[in-house]
Amino acid sequence: MKPEISIIVPVYNVENYIHKCVDSILAQSFENFELILVDDGSPDNCPAICDQYAAKDPRVRAIHKPNGGLSDARNWGLNVAEGKYVGFVDSDDWIADDMYELLYHSLIENEADIAVCCHYEVVEGELFQINNYDGYPRVLSNVEGLSELLMDVRIKNLAWDKLYKRELFRNVNYPVGVYYEDTPTTYKLFLQASKVSLVNIPKYYYFKRKESITGSKNLKKLQDKFYGAYEKYDKVRSQYRDQIDKATWGWAANVVINEAMELYNYLLRQKGGTGQSEDVEKVKRFLRENLSVIMTAKPIGPKLKMAALILSTSEAFYSLLYSTLIFPFRKEKNQSLM
Repeated sequence: MKPEISIIVPVYNVENYIHKCVDSILAQSFENFELILVDDGSPDNCPAICDQYAAKDPRVRAIHKPNGGLSDARNWGLNVAEGKYVGFVDSDDWIADDMYELLYHSLIENEADIAVCCHYEVVEGELFQINNYDGYPRVLSNVEGLSELLMDVRIKNLAWDKLYKRELFRNVNYPVGVYYEDTPTTYKLFLQASKVSLVNIPKYYYFKRKESITGSKNLKKLQDKFYGAYEKYDKVRSQYRDQIDKATWGWAANVVINEAMELYNYLLRQKGGTGQSEDVEKVKRFLRENLSVIMTAKPIGPKLKMAALILSTSEAFYSLLYSTLIFPFRKEKNQSLM
């Protein structure tokens, strides 16, 4: 008999964390699942640990592949998954023992395509609940679900706090070689979801460690973060411009403009300036196409609005202001905090 749920865990260099992760999955009160451990060419003892779990529990499948990154590992798991529904757990995190039972029943009872629960961040042993659905209906329509995803406050653009119908992934893969890969992927699943059901209890424990993939900034991360946010905003707006309210578009624009300006300012600080790169053109295109939304959006502060207006009008003037006023002030402020 095929499993009802496939749980996919990409595994790479996490031998100090993987036991807690896998044990929490095997302890699920919902038992009709397969656990797919995708060893992404891990250089430590993880390959052997995956095989040990597979030998002990028939629900566990261990897959070994050359290193290709988190997205590639998830895609491999999706390619072999047999469950009607799919969930993801990152290998340094863990879950409550009834997480998938609650998500599954929420999804089935409400005839939804995606079920979402709340989650904790675990920082140096302390738990911080990140989101809640107080005052919300148990089920969101397609437009309501996309609106929440655009704002990225209560429903986050995360792979792992959700249970999906596997058929949603028929034409969707995680982009390989991209940081923040959830952002340009999750919205594609929500576009297909007629209903999204909510479980207003934190059941996922996201372990935030200093050496994690999102821990430090570099140009590639800033690029991927902006491009993913812009893609989501642009694609959803092209289809739902008149169905999603103005306030939500203001929140969504706020998310994108923060990523846009962080990328542009980073490029300004580099030796030789921004040049005429594709990144610069993409930032300016977003500002020009959405300036009216940006200027009227309540979540966007006056300084950011002014920066957007100046940059969309004159890149040279913005660069002069940034290099003579803004950047020196930021350096002085940062040094005073040391």
